[in-house]
Amino acid sequence: KQWYQRRVRDHKTLHYGYDIANNDNPCPSIDELPEKLNVHDIEGIILWRDMKNKNRPRGWDSPLGFSLEYNQSTAMDAATKTLDFISQTVEVFSYWTDGINVLQKKDASNETAKQHLSMLLEMEIKIRQLDILDIEGLHLP
Repeated sequence: KQWYQRRVRDHKTLHYGYDIANNDNPCPSIDELPEKLNVHDIEGIILWRDMKNKNRPRGWDSPLGFSLEYNQSTAMDAATKTLDFISQTVEVFSYWTDGINVLQKKDASNETAKQHLSMLLEMEIKIRQLDILDIEGLHLP
């Protein structure tokens, strides 16, 4: 069963759907994805690689897998649910997990994010060493 997911540009909603792609359009648009998940409903991320000592379902052995725990509570159903992902590459895995963490106002924790932060800090130091901070309109946090 193949499913697709997209994030809306406002960074507040994820749209997803199952078995929607066709031969003409292998990647469906947001309008073609019927299910929605608000980012504020996401309670956390479960990294499958961290579940080694826990009872996990069969097939959850990918180091690039993760689940989003969410709760869209209604009067009838208040149970926590999951959306399960398997990324194709380490880079995609890093983008997804860091992106969800940042949307939840948590720190990005993957190596890629640490490298990007280090690069930005080095650039800030170089700019400060150039003593160009007196330029009007240039403000560094």
